[in-house]
Amino acid sequence: MKESHGTDATEPASVHGPGRAPAGMPLTIRLGEREYAALVRIARSRETTAATLVEQLVLHALSKADVPPPAESHPARRHTTYEEATAGFRRDERAHTAPDM
Repeated sequence: MKESHGTDATEPASVHGPGRAPAGMPLTIRLGEREYAALVRIARSRETTAATLVEQLVLHALSKADVPPPAESHPARRHTTYEEATAGFRRDERAHTAPDM
């Protein structure tokens, strides 16, 4: 299996700040208590963590799956420049000061 990330993947995610995964996008998997306990037992028998085991399983599954090509996406409309957006307007005239009384 090929590695998809660098050597910093062994650091905990908290090193990189909240919400930042060290090796890519975060993934949430919900397991029941029995399934989670089984996963932890398997991970301990392999001298690794449950998170590392799940990551290896997911990466292995993705390496075997057919991935569709990325969809071609285009912006909904072209970028409008400031000059184009303000072409129909004129500058505000300076406010006239009231005469002194």
